[in-house]
Amino acid sequence: MKIAFVVGFFEPVKKPLFSRYPEDVYHNRLIWVESGKRAITIFKEQFYDVVKTAHGLLVCLGRSGNQRHIENAVKGIIGVATAQYETPIRLNVFANLYDATPVIQTVEGFGLDNEIKIGADDVRAKIGNGKILCVSPQGKTSITDALERASFSKEAIDECFVEEIQEYGRNSNLMQHLKSSSASYVCLLYAWEGLRTSDQDVKDSYAYGCYEAPTASQVVDFFKAWIVT
Repeated sequence: MKIAFVVGFFEPVKKPLFSRYPEDVYHNRLIWVESGKRAITIFKEQFYDVVKTAHGLLVCLGRSGNQRHIENAVKGIIGVATAQYETPIRLNVFANLYDATPVIQTVEGFGLDNEIKIGADDVRAKIGNGKILCVSPQGKTSITDALERASFSKEAIDECFVEEIQEYGRNSNLMQHLKSSSASYVCLLYAWEGLRTSDQDVKDSYAYGCYEAPTASQVVDFFKAWIVT
């Protein structure tokens, strides 16, 4: 899946951009990061979360003439990613933070896929009538957000998945909780970065298994591969 980031622009860019690419259809493939003090931090977290599994990434960065440090920071983030992954990454920098036209033209030229959604029936074909427990750490991309980015429909997510967010440092009984939850859920999706990996008792307790990885995107990548095969 191709993903485009639009970072550091203002409302005059956002409104026409999402008129062309509606948020309810493209929000998992067109990621808007508002201009502000935390823009680069937010971008970095979301970028590293998807770079491993994306088929291609576009970054449209808005920065004024005295903000070259922002461009250098983004280039540094991209440089670290390109050293680790083979995902094609393209960076376009724009000086006008209020002009939507060149941004939209760049996104259009990049080509965002309108992928066929994975529906509730596709999930049910694998797990029957049960529900899937999703557990991820606070402050990171949630598994349900990652499912949307991976083309699971909102209907499928609402019907088949239940999300729990775990706080750091307050999970001493987490393994016991995950194991006991298998009485209510048939499958576990678990992003453990900052928490702890599951033990074998947890894995064995779910009827349709446990899919786990450090990040939500990696978990969903493994789970999706099972659903579509």
